[in-house]
Formats: sequence, C-alpha cells, structure tokens
Amino acid sequence: MLSGRRLLPLFPLNLVLFPGASTPLHVFEERYRLMMQRCLTDDRRFGVVLIKAGKEVGEPAEPFDVGTLSRVAEYQRLEDGRIIMRVTGERRFRIERLTRLRPYIEAEVEMLEEGAGSPLGPEEIAAVRDVAVRHQRLVLGMRGGWVSDVKLPVDAVELSYHLCALVQSAMQERQRLLEEDSPAGRIQKAVAVLNHEIEVLKEHVANELRKRVGG
Repeated sequence: MLSGRRLLPLFPLNLVLFPGASTPLHVFEERYRLMMQRCLTDDRRFGVVLIKAGKEVGEPAEPFDVGTLSRVAEYQRLEDGRIIMRVTGERRFRIERLTRLRPYIEAEVEMLEEGAGSPLGPEEIAAVRDVAVRHQRLVLGMRGGWVSDVKLPVDAVELSYHLCALVQSAMQERQRLLEEDSPAGRIQKAVAVLNHEIEVLKEHVANELRKRVGG
C-alpha cells in the first residue's frame, strides 16, 4: 500500500472520483497523452483532481487540494493517438506542492490515512439502505430503470465512499464529501445530501406527471 509522500502527475477534471469508484476517461490533449504514456509504462497511477479555477482544455487549471490516487484499469489506444480508458479510484491525497516542470501538472502529495470506522449497527444499516434504495429508485426510474434493493459494503470506510458515489449534486458538493476525513462524518454528510436529493427528485417527478396530465 502506498503511503507517505510521492510525486504524482495530476489530471485536473470537472470530476470528483471517490476511492473504490471507477470512471471512463477520454485522453486527447497532447500533454495528457504524454502523461498517460509515462503512467502506463510506470505503475499506471496518477491523481484525479477537481478543477477549482480554469478549464479542462487549454492553460493549466488550478486544482482543489484533495484528490484521489487513481489507477488505469484498462485502456485502448486509437489510431489518431487518443486514449480511451477506465480508471479506478484508490486513495485520497492532499497536494503539498505543485510543480509545472512538464507540459502537465505534477505535485508532491501526502497520502491521507483513513480514520478507523466503527461498523454500523443493524438499525443504522437499515436506515442507510432505505435512503440508498429510495434515492436509486428515483434516479433509475427517471432513466426507465428499477432497483428493488441495493448491496451496501459492511466496512464503514467503503460504505462511506459508496454512498458518496451515489450523490448526483454539483461537483463542489462531492468535493466537500471527499475532503471529509472521518468515515462516520462522511456517511452522515452523504446521507444528508442523498435525502435532500430525494426531495428534489420527487418534486421533479411530480412536476413531470403534472405536465403529462395537463397536456
């Protein structure tokens, strides 16, 4: 397991990736193709960080301080040099110092240790599952899908990130969850956000039904 400090290439995106979650990436800018070439010949790891100021394409963007160490799970090189890949989040880190000696950003980062998470009791798990199921039914229902139940991790740390990954809110909200050091605090905050989203989604569904009836 990686620990302590290390120099890490960064990929600033309009995206917050949580440990344990995965996401597809499309790498087309020359600087990030160079970065990925280095990563793929090394340990396949780089940092995914949310952009605080600037844009994904063009001049270097300013990232938030806390990001996620990510590993390339699979990739495909296209004939024109672009790379299609899927990456998985592994651990959180905090940026200590940025360097711009290469075409892409690198940073000296400190890997963040996870606080010890106490297992949730049966009643707490049931309450969390209820929120997760109601949330996912609304989200999937809007896409024509359905879920009868959700499988939740038993480990408190894994559970906290699983709940965070369900959040559909603005990226700044997801960043706030990523920056929470306590698994218990992360679960509490994620559940609060999911409950808020449930009410927003229910109102949206009700409005759509009213439109259909009115039409």
